[in-house]
Amino acid sequence: MQENKNESVRYYTTWAIFSSRNDEKKNIDMIEINEFDYFQQRLWEYIDDYHPYKIKDDKEGTVDFVVSRSILAYKSYFDSSYLQGLNGIECMEIANNTLFTDLHFSPITYLIEICIDLHGYEMDKDEACDIYSNQKVRDIFEKYGQDIEGDDKEYLLIEELEPYLKMYEGKGDPEIIARQETVRGLFS
Repeated sequence: MQENKNESVRYYTTWAIFSSRNDEKKNIDMIEINEFDYFQQRLWEYIDDYHPYKIKDDKEGTVDFVVSRSILAYKSYFDSSYLQGLNGIECMEIANNTLFTDLHFSPITYLIEICIDLHGYEMDKDEACDIYSNQKVRDIFEKYGQDIEGDDKEYLLIEELEPYLKMYEGKGDPEIIARQETVRGLFS
């Protein structure tokens, strides 16, 4: 029973630390939340592997996101373990669902995969980030949403991304390629 009490204290202490993040006197890199190291590390690694543009675009916002999401994951683990009495595997599944909400689709991984499938060329993560940094490419992904893989309209997404992939491989300007393919489509 003593262990549950200690966990509660850690939980509330961490919430107090998190709420102090808005204090302008604190340096965002100096905050330590030991209770969430596991969840923070997993989320940082995941973001670095599958969503690295988030770090490049807004590091401070990404730090806030990781900390707040880690707190939610730990809270869901704590609640499901100590309050609901679930086993460790069930608790971790609930915490992972919380931790990775809305992060399952990775445009970076998708770009890498379609480049391999279409061109036999394996671009690295940095090259995919360069392509994704183009606002037009982001708009294309936004247009089709996150649940596009395996959808009937996936080929339309690939068609719209193709000029940007060709451009990156040094095969031309995406707008010229798009116009050329449109003209070819009219005559086929």
